[in-house]
Amino acid sequence: MLNVLSDLYEETLLPVLRLKPLFALADGIFSPLQRANGECRIVGHRSALFYKDVTGCERIVEAEGEMTTPGKLIGLLGEKIEQDISLLDKNLFTHKPSCSIVGNTENIWVHKSAKVSSLCELDATGGPVIIDEGAKISAFSLLRGPVYIGKHSVIDKAFISSSRAGTMARLGGEISDSLIGSFTNKHHEGFLGHSIVGDWVNLGALTTTSDLKNNYGEIRLTFENRIYSSGRIKLGSIIGDYVKTGIGTMLGTGTIIDFGSQLFTGRKEHKYYPPFFWGGENATRYQLERFLSDASKIMARRKQEMPSHATSLIRQFYSSDWT
Repeated sequence: MLNVLSDLYEETLLPVLRLKPLFALADGIFSPLQRANGECRIVGHRSALFYKDVTGCERIVEAEGEMTTPGKLIGLLGEKIEQDISLLDKNLFTHKPSCSIVGNTENIWVHKSAKVSSLCELDATGGPVIIDEGAKISAFSLLRGPVYIGKHSVIDKAFISSSRAGTMARLGGEISDSLIGSFTNKHHEGFLGHSIVGDWVNLGALTTTSDLKNNYGEIRLTFENRIYSSGRIKLGSIIGDYVKTGIGTMLGTGTIIDFGSQLFTGRKEHKYYPPFFWGGENATRYQLERFLSDASKIMARRKQEMPSHATSLIRQFYSSDWT
């Protein structure tokens, strides 16, 4: 049976799953859906994955297995990146870009259309480094594997280790052990560690996550009024799709920021920010039409537009309790 992500997931992951099922979430180079080269359908109330086997026969794989948690996604990231290399078109990649390389060059995979500065370093001693189509890596960047940089992403003076970035991300500063979605910006200084970040996120300059308590204790996650044990001493933030943070934002261990929120400096400290949270000390709710207008403007800058089904979902979620 094909191995897919369980559709049983801890609700702390909901901020990055409001607009897509779990098996469409990239947990390595690819998502389980991409690995299966199939399509999503709904069977009753359960998510399922249809795919064609080598004989051309259509089969169904119902999502099953243990519950998926943020800690498991982060902990398995390096392993998933390594496994996914087998699915790349090897003819499109080179092992010898014109930059500093540490470790086995066979663990370096740079797409022939990618632009890698001669003044950056790719370190494959701890795992593979994959730079996909059209990506750009600037001078003075260090990528320490396992790392995957998605198509047409831009890396500027960044130190990135044990992480993956989706399509057209713009990243700088220090990033460690994190899953980052597509069209997301973290272009300036600041630390992002042991975190899961959705699509279309903008982290303002110097936004920083804490991923370790001073007493090295287990980090607990708060979602709405429920508390979850992570089983980990290192866990940063879960940041939902379309979230934005102001400059100098500091996020404590295990912070969850739900879909469509905007956090300003000077805000009150929370462990959980609900969907469409807007502001600081006297927070209000991001008005729906303003959110949709702002999102459209931002997406247009990347020559993208919000699909009609996503807009319908957002309208539906906005008027519900999102639970």
